Amino acid sequence: MTETPLIQLVGVTKTYHLESGDFTALKDVSLDIPENDFVAIMGPSGSGKSTMMNQLGLLDIPTSGTLCISGKDVSRMSNLERTHMRRDLIGYIFQKFYLIPLLSAYENVEYPLILKYKKRDTSGKAAELLARVGIDAGMSSHRPTQLSGGQQQRVAIARALVNDPKILLCDEPTGNLDRKTGLQIMDILCTLHNEGRTVILVTHDPKIAEYATRTIRLDDGQIVEES
Repeated sequence: MTETPLIQLVGVTKTYHLESGDFTALKDVSLDIPENDFVAIMGPSGSGKSTMMNQLGLLDIPTSGTLCISGKDVSRMSNLERTHMRRDLIGYIFQKFYLIPLLSAYENVEYPLILKYKKRDTSGKAAELLARVGIDAGMSSHRPTQLSGGQQQRVAIARALVNDPKILLCDEPTGNLDRKTGLQIMDILCTLHNEGRTVILVTHDPKIAEYATRTIRLDDGQIVEES
């Protein structure tokens, strides 16, 4: 019996209805992503990468076609069900970090736990994850503006991991970092992949894409190459 992919797109099309006319950002895309895959998504600006990530991250749903995550058709789920799936199954890592500026590094990592459990973290999980990505107790008390770009991205990775997601969606996670720091971040992502997580990475950098086990190239809303 063939194992059901963790993520499966079948004929997914996404059309936006704009004042200037309809714009189709994804066109009949079919793709299987098994559990513990490491996929790099590449393509020129406007190729559909961001739309693809919005679909995979349940921030949007297909206009037509089917997107299944963990065997569930996301179009048939309620908004609340999709919200819970995003919270429990998916971790997000962004190019611009998107840390909350008024909170400390520790509080940024703790925040998803507060949203989920309605109370402060008493398990030590937030501190443990920060230590794992190289943020010590001293740095944990700093606000994002007091940290370097690389340190902020490490905090963002810890935050993405705090709900123990199966899937990590990484949108240009090294785009705002120098080469050395970017490679350190990729080493962390590779370790997480080796531990069993499914990693999906958008990048413009072929050297970064080499960390993935396969590469999907998009152009004009369609998959034009898999390698």
